[in-house]
Formats: sequence, C-alpha cells, structure tokens
Amino acid sequence: MAGSEQSPKIMACDFEINGNLQKEAFELFALAQAKLLGLRGYIMQVTEEKFKGQLQGEGKVIEAFENLIKSAAEYVAAIKEFIIKNLKIIEEYTYEVFEIKKKA
Repeated sequence: MAGSEQSPKIMACDFEINGNLQKEAFELFALAQAKLLGLRGYIMQVTEEKFKGQLQGEGKVIEAFENLIKSAAEYVAAIKEFIIKNLKIIEEYTYEVFEIKKKA
C-alpha cells in the first residue's frame, strides 16, 4: 500500500494586509504564526498601512494563517483587509522558511 497516498499539493500565493498596524509587533506575530503552521515565504511592510508577502504551503494551512491573522484579538480592529492573490499550485518550495523582509 505504500505510495498510494498522494501528499497534499504545495500552494503559493501573494498576500496583502491593509490596516493600522504596529510594524514590528505585527511582523513578529505573522512570523510566529507562519512558523507554527509550517508555512514558508515572507512578509514586508511596504507603506505605513500596508504589508505584502508570499505564502507557500498546503492550501488549508494558508487558509488557517489568514483566519488566525483576521481573528487575532489585538489586530481585529486594526486590520482593514486581508487579500490573497495569485493562488496556484507549485512543484516545490522556493523559500526555506518564513521571514521578515526589509524594504529596499
């Protein structure tokens, strides 16, 4: 029976979070949640009220990350929207871990 089980597909997506969020605290929170879930990718603050990034992992795990971010008590009022774009299946991970990227 070995090999008959198909492993879950790896998904990748871009995400955007808009809101009035404290940069360091929010980035560290997102980093901790992503690592707990086993997601890979990055988050980066692009403007005062916007974070962007990429997630790589199983579809249900990406969904869990979105739900965790939206339901975190200290951020519920601050988050205006969480947008997932370009969701697609990928063959393999392109990120080793989930990280915080600095603006260039």
